[in-house]
Amino acid sequence: MIFVTGGARSGKSQLAEQLARERAESGTNVITGNAGVTYIATAQADDDEMRKRIAEHRRRRPESWQTIETTDDLTGSLVKALAAGGIVLVDCLTIYISNLLMKPGIDGGAAADARVDAEIEKLVELCQSGNGRVILVSNEVGLGIVPENPLARSFRDLAGRANQRLAAVADEVYFCISGIPMKVK
Repeated sequence: MIFVTGGARSGKSQLAEQLARERAESGTNVITGNAGVTYIATAQADDDEMRKRIAEHRRRRPESWQTIETTDDLTGSLVKALAAGGIVLVDCLTIYISNLLMKPGIDGGAAADARVDAEIEKLVELCQSGNGRVILVSNEVGLGIVPENPLARSFRDLAGRANQRLAAVADEVYFCISGIPMKVK
């Protein structure tokens, strides 16, 4: 697995897309015969700004890439994508965590911790079973000021723990800053 992290607009999605293209072009997957890319998108188009961001991401992707859009079943979508073969690019883990936190009944407390931690453990298992075919994008949200409200602090902490867990099991880790990727692991 490759884990790509960085701040907002740091170039992490572009790096992940480049890595996916390179790996897809380097050869057909021996197990499935598929050399394509499946892009799993987790964002919701709730407002004009997000619709523009989603449109920008769509424009950058080659037409040959399959796209799966999911807001609340990343692990199920990843199972399907891995079964199809090829490279799987997940963009983005922190938006997925945000989606989980915004579900009714999740208050940012113990219920949120349990839900997100369980999802991350399932994701870790799937990424480890993906034979190096998963590229996962996540935001590094812990470099700024301490958030003012409890839900935002919970989000920051959950995202930080998730990033640590996934980076620990990743084969490669990149940190992007100002459009410059740095290989960390």
